[in-house]
Amino acid sequence: MFRCLFLILLILVFENDGILFPQRNEYRHYDQLDGLWTFVREPKNSYGVGLENKWHLVDLEDFKNATVMPVPSAYNDITQDINVRDHVGWVWYQYKFYASKQDTEYRTFLRFSSVNYYALIFFNGYLIGNHVGGHLPFQFEVSLNFNSLNKITIAVNNTLSHDTIPPGEFKYLHQTYPSGIQVYPPGFFELTPDFDFFNYAGILRSVYLLKLPKSYIKELKIAAYGNGNFSYRINVDTNNSGDLNADIVVTSLKSRQRVYEGKGLQADVNIQHVELWNPRGYGEPNLHELEIHLINNQTNQIIDIYREKFGFRTVQVTNDTILINEKTFYCKGFGMHEDFELHGRGYNPVVMTKDLNMVEWMGGNCYRTSHYPYSEERAYEADRRGIAVITEVPAVGMRYFTKPIQKLHAQMISEMILRDRNHPSVFAWSLSNEPASDSSTARNYYSDLITLTHSLDSTRPVTMVLDTYYSTDKVADMLDFICVNRYYGWYANTGYLETITKSYIGEIYEWKRKFQKPIIQSEYGADAIAGLSQDPSIDFSEQYQVDVLIRAHKAFDFLRANGSLAGEMVWNLADFMTAQSTSRAVGNHKGMLTRTRQPKMAAYVLKKRYETLENVVIGKDKKNKP
Repeated sequence: MFRCLFLILLILVFENDGILFPQRNEYRHYDQLDGLWTFVREPKNSYGVGLENKWHLVDLEDFKNATVMPVPSAYNDITQDINVRDHVGWVWYQYKFYASKQDTEYRTFLRFSSVNYYALIFFNGYLIGNHVGGHLPFQFEVSLNFNSLNKITIAVNNTLSHDTIPPGEFKYLHQTYPSGIQVYPPGFFELTPDFDFFNYAGILRSVYLLKLPKSYIKELKIAAYGNGNFSYRINVDTNNSGDLNADIVVTSLKSRQRVYEGKGLQADVNIQHVELWNPRGYGEPNLHELEIHLINNQTNQIIDIYREKFGFRTVQVTNDTILINEKTFYCKGFGMHEDFELHGRGYNPVVMTKDLNMVEWMGGNCYRTSHYPYSEERAYEADRRGIAVITEVPAVGMRYFTKPIQKLHAQMISEMILRDRNHPSVFAWSLSNEPASDSSTARNYYSDLITLTHSLDSTRPVTMVLDTYYSTDKVADMLDFICVNRYYGWYANTGYLETITKSYIGEIYEWKRKFQKPIIQSEYGADAIAGLSQDPSIDFSEQYQVDVLIRAHKAFDFLRANGSLAGEMVWNLADFMTAQSTSRAVGNHKGMLTRTRQPKMAAYVLKKRYETLENVVIGKDKKNKP
């Protein structure tokens, strides 16, 4: 009974408003506040000096240690100061601007696309809100000053240990020799992350000053299926302006023809002969556009317009396969990171475009947003290009399954779905990466979250990325399909190439036999230092990375033909930065590409495989044995 009541509470709390992507049009405007912001860093792991001393009331540029920091960008790699790169704790940003008298015609909102990890937002000296989690957008309505400067002040903390999904373990160290020499300074600690990527922090994506009509469209939910069934739900902030309605037009972007016209804030209809959105290799990624004209019924005037691209497509799951538009979809994909030199995980359209171009160059048709939702711009590009996406909530290496953490986890799931549910490229939700899913407390924890996810979006399957074993996992049976990370020939049996093929065949067979669900090999591979050449191959050489891939691919071909594998995702698209470790030489080098996106030898092996791998029917020859 208690678990049922808790689940109902989660659904009620997190069935909230979505945050639409910013648009400029006839009725909507925005100022993009990207640029150089004033930046001040507190002492490492401080108790909150700035909060205690009310830094939000002062001009940070007057501080002796003030500098500037580009937004969007992680702050870690911008300076030559090791204390900035490895900072743990609070940093402060500040931006000042004048408002135009024309802005009085609008309601104004501050929109933050991603601040990692915890943010307190002050505007003109007042706390207007906070957000925890990073990677997902949030916004607050503000009242502008028109006779003086407006000031945004943001306090950002990149790690919190209370009631959050923790980024790692703190370990305070003390050691004093008999002579009185203290090895560690007072308050010294180590932070061991529970994830294998660098904890880039700061204002990572764009900041907007939104200028919206007094009554405006604040949420849009679209469901469009392969059979032409189409529904929409529009949520409006009426601002007490009376009776509102909407004129609706749906247009095919391919034919430029209107395929539907209607009226109302919601509808469920069937549209005949629609052009489907298909992933790469399965047809064209045809998109449609829904145009909403918000109408004041008393005056018959248009008061707001919003346009959203979407696609008609259906996702289904059988015991063996994932179907998109009733066709077996075999994932030829990548794990990846939003990571690049200098700006870290900060959004950069150049890097995003290069990454997606390289996915296409190698013949890929999907990727997973490991291990957090990527930028909204990337989702729109995946829609346009026909790249299928598994979008993953930022919950990596989960080891603690408490109610407070579950509540935050549910909030992140809700925000992720509200942001991305209209994207046809997003075909599944992933709720965690490599949690301790063999834990006795994991099952109840994830059971609630899986139910919540299905309640928020019944159109997509739910998965998780597991690194446990089929014999001990307590979560996999609740998933719609299963993703498995494993590194035979690297973390297991390093150097023994002859064991790789049958290791993958044996394990995937057992996952399949026990759970009777589609299985995706969501990570596999080996590190390779670019330019390190050894023949015969040896670990960390480019030749060894190639050898590992070739033997894994031999297993995947066998498993695919026998109906035991629904997709494969190499780890990783490109090298990326991690915390310092003796097993990491300036980052993780499992990429097919270097960190500057130059191909390694393995990229050509994968390119050949993906280009020649036909869209086969899974399970066409189940009689074969390993």
